[in-house]
Amino acid sequence: MTNEVPLLQCKKMEFGYGKVLGAAGVSVAADVVGTSGAVGAAPALAAPLDFTLSVGEVVAVVGANGSGKSTLLKTLAGFVQPLSGTFEIEGVANMPLRERAKKIALVRMGNMVPSRMTAREFVGLGRTPYSNFLDGRLAEDERIVDDALATVGMTAFANRAVAELSDGERSRVYLAEALAQQVQILLLDEPDAFLDVPHSHHLFKMLRTLAAERKMGILVSTHSIEYAEKYCNRMMVIDKNCIQVDTAAEARTHGLLRWTEEEIV
Repeated sequence: MTNEVPLLQCKKMEFGYGKVLGAAGVSVAADVVGTSGAVGAAPALAAPLDFTLSVGEVVAVVGANGSGKSTLLKTLAGFVQPLSGTFEIEGVANMPLRERAKKIALVRMGNMVPSRMTAREFVGLGRTPYSNFLDGRLAEDERIVDDALATVGMTAFANRAVAELSDGERSRVYLAEALAQQVQILLLDEPDAFLDVPHSHHLFKMLRTLAAERKMGILVSTHSIEYAEKYCNRMMVIDKNCIQVDTAAEARTHGLLRWTEEEIV
């Protein structure tokens, strides 16, 4: 029996906005007064997290607005540093940014796109970690971009300006860019926010297929509890500064979803 190294592992990791990345990736303390009363000591958004993401898994991250879902994903992507503890990518802590970009990608629906950039050009940005400044686009890069567009059903829109696409079409282009990046860890921040019901079902089915066939690990934040229960392997629930992880099939039975039934006062 072999001991497989996890794609992603958090060890007693606390996250919040106490540390952000400044110029040249240097950690800068945020000007926040934390619970200790010290400037720069921002409170963590949840208790220390111990978590492992394995090959073939799709894990839903759920919780109320402001619970810390997006902050967690940005921390794992390297845009915000953990307040304490560590996380490792394939057993490596503090992986250099260029190498990290080949391993992990964060897909956010609110990205700004130059007004004249086509879908194909935007997806091509996913090849940036694999090229040097003076490199031209190779035939293999073009094939990978074509495959990414086809995977999300956007081939017919390849030459359309991203700014002219609908919100749902644009969200699929954002996902295609991450696929062109050929990462093994995919972080998605509410990718179904602008999708209708049929496309939402298709998205979650596709994530499950990608995880299995491309040996990826996927963390997806969502407010669609029913999709999380139906399509995901596990659920990570952030509620009242507490994080709990359970199988998607048993999360409700074990009481992790009680917060969804609470009245708003």
